[in-house]
Amino acid sequence: MVIFLLALIGTLIVMAILTIGRLGFGRRDPLAIQSFARWFGGYFIFNYIVSLLVLYFSLPALTGPFWGWQWVLWPLLFSSIGNLFVYARPALGLAEESTLISSGGRSRSAGAKNGARNSTRGIVASGIFGLIVFAVIGIAAPILITIFTTWFDANAKALAAIPNVKVQKVKVLPPTDANHIVLVSKSVASYKGQQILGSNGQNLGSAYNLDPDSYTLQSINHHLYYVAPLSYNNIFTNLANPRTPGLVVVDAEDPQAVPQLRTDQTQAGTSIAYLPGALLNQDLLRHVYLSGYTYGRLLDPTLELDDNYHPYWTISLMQPIRGYAGDQLTEVLIVDAHTGAIVKYRPQDVPAWVDRVMPASTVVDYLDWWGLYNSAPWFNPSGMGQQRPSGEPQLLYNSVDQPVWLVPMTSSSSNDNSSTGIFLFNTHKNEADLYLLAGLGIGDNVQKTFQSTRANIRGYNVASVQLYQIYNTPTWVASYVQSTDSGDIFQSVGIVDARNLNGSNVQFESTLGQALQDYQQWLTQLNTGNPSGNGGSTQTITGKIVRIAAVPQGNNTIYYLQIEGQGVIFTANLTLSPKLPLVQPGDIIKGSYVSSGGTVINLTAFDDTSINLGTGTPGAGPSPTPVAKPAH
Repeated sequence: MVIFLLALIGTLIVMAILTIGRLGFGRRDPLAIQSFARWFGGYFIFNYIVSLLVLYFSLPALTGPFWGWQWVLWPLLFSSIGNLFVYARPALGLAEESTLISSGGRSRSAGAKNGARNSTRGIVASGIFGLIVFAVIGIAAPILITIFTTWFDANAKALAAIPNVKVQKVKVLPPTDANHIVLVSKSVASYKGQQILGSNGQNLGSAYNLDPDSYTLQSINHHLYYVAPLSYNNIFTNLANPRTPGLVVVDAEDPQAVPQLRTDQTQAGTSIAYLPGALLNQDLLRHVYLSGYTYGRLLDPTLELDDNYHPYWTISLMQPIRGYAGDQLTEVLIVDAHTGAIVKYRPQDVPAWVDRVMPASTVVDYLDWWGLYNSAPWFNPSGMGQQRPSGEPQLLYNSVDQPVWLVPMTSSSSNDNSSTGIFLFNTHKNEADLYLLAGLGIGDNVQKTFQSTRANIRGYNVASVQLYQIYNTPTWVASYVQSTDSGDIFQSVGIVDARNLNGSNVQFESTLGQALQDYQQWLTQLNTGNPSGNGGSTQTITGKIVRIAAVPQGNNTIYYLQIEGQGVIFTANLTLSPKLPLVQPGDIIKGSYVSSGGTVINLTAFDDTSINLGTGTPGAGPSPTPVAKPAH
């Protein structure tokens, strides 16, 4: 394997430094070959073993300053300390013992004593020189490299320029497909996955578990799911089994859908041989590293299924471009989770079924630098002009097959809970669109708004919130859950306008369809929404009323209309027209709506053409007919 060669090279580097220290700085008399050979051979073996251990367990990336060979400083440090405190003491003891030799061997005693002292002096010098090299390369050099690559204004501007940011002129986010809104939070997916673990009758829970943090949101066959691998319960199970049975798939759009436990019994090739955190060579990153991918940082291992539900791990291979900082995506490694086969791709050539290869942590670093330095100098104690990301990136699926990282930006003030803009960062390459949407409610305010709505009379917890563009309005969508010891159970959904965070504005319903309908009516009543921005087109309709009914909803009255020849129900808010209470079956009406699917559609404009309102003065009756008076 590659680490044996790397360990050999590292050992030779360490021994060269130690030898220079011993022969170049510690020797004053002729070299004792046997003593030097014993010293060299012992430390060579020691350093080779330490180098193998460092390479095997820490997986150092051979990239960046010094081409990543800083890892050899660890065996150098251990060897230097050993030269100072372990090897020197026996040599001093040997020198002291030589003085006890009889007077007949005084000349030999003196020679042995001098030789021991010379050997000890050389060993100590080797240790001191090794520590000096460690301090210079391991401490001083990184500090200087960091200063000269990240400090001062020129470097700060270079860091801010790493993300390729494009400022969008339009001040609306791309529309969201309401048919693919994520309603299932990771905590709900964890609960549902745990419930299905024992469904095949094999008592898998006794040996395997589902890590709640391992659930990954992704698109499979144009539908959103969470996927999580089965992991080992303990090291003994790991040692006894070369692979885990498979994985769990949980529907992310429908909270009522039944999860899937997928194993080799249901689909061949589903069991997982390599996964993060497994022992020895079963560890995913170690398997990749030992396969020769040592020249970059292996980040963000993510389990993704192709459209045939075959499991793969995607790993981003990153290389720093600014000293130790500025990781840049250079390759994407796709590892067959069942066989361990590795295929590398350029980022632009990654298969379409892979949802993301830009790590969320890298996106945060990029936007941190951009927010700090794009519009402000490096030295800026006041914080004026600086921005920062608000929270972790959210994986957003406006289109089910084209996810982006959504990151709200806010000012540098810790007291600010409104946005300065919204980033949509490409998940496949280093490109970001900035939408200048200022004033959106973000952060803890969103959570508190959903929690405070009066409709949440049972006190459900808010499990997750996501920002979408619904009805041409930036909108927060939340999932309400009932928490249990084993996870969360979905209960309801809430929707609120991101510009009007108030508990009374939250549309709270048990289903997404009803919540969207309420939200559309609320926007129409407020005259702030333009439903044509929700991915559908505005349609007009003219027809005869078959049935009509008025239904009170809160402080409003909603009219439900059935129009002849239409297979859907239309709803209209009283604010659309004062004629609505007068509409009767048989009337001809005209209206407009948004074509967005569903069986209940909200009208955005309404008129009853059968009701003709005149222009006469209210309260004025017909003119009286003059009556002729009889002649006298």
